[in-house]
Amino acid sequence: MSEDTEIDPDLLREEVSQIKDAMGIQERYPSRFRFWLVTGLAVLLASSASQLIALRELSGSLHAVAWWVPLGVAGLYQWWSTDNSDATVTEAKPRIGVLWLSVFALYFVFLVTLTPVLDGMNGAAGEILLFSLIVGLVGVGYLVVGEALRAYYIRRRDRWAFYIGGGWMLTLAALMPNVDIFQTWGYATFGIAFAIHAVVSYLALK
Repeated sequence: MSEDTEIDPDLLREEVSQIKDAMGIQERYPSRFRFWLVTGLAVLLASSASQLIALRELSGSLHAVAWWVPLGVAGLYQWWSTDNSDATVTEAKPRIGVLWLSVFALYFVFLVTLTPVLDGMNGAAGEILLFSLIVGLVGVGYLVVGEALRAYYIRRRDRWAFYIGGGWMLTLAALMPNVDIFQTWGYATFGIAFAIHAVVSYLALK
């Protein structure tokens, strides 16, 4: 480039922004992209275990074990396999982990608030109601994260994977306590739908 060539700062910023907006999660955070598959498998295993617990009418406390074990293993695997360069976040950008924790703090509020209601319901009905609230919170979390990824210059179709996921989760959460088939098979329905969504998102965005 010659010394006489003038550089338009506004045009340069626009071009850089377009390049960044064209990047997906796989390009910007390659070690985190496979988390679609990791979480898809973990949720499928956990929901299958919860469905078995519900059908066998086992203790409701086993649901916590069914979910914490596979999700905990998935979280540890992701933490161990994440490249340190992927974890770099500037102060100006929202921290995704904090957003998730903020959303799930509502779970404990719901749990305390609804305890008298849950105590007055039979075990299975109370458990599926509580699970529907969790599914709804996951859906809200997906919507929040999808919007927060705008600050990371993630392309639109990657963000839409979160928007769509949040949408169907909120819909399923509303149906679970009110539709007979979901009252019986709600855990399996969520697990299968989540796994399909994760695999399709991985393949479509790869």
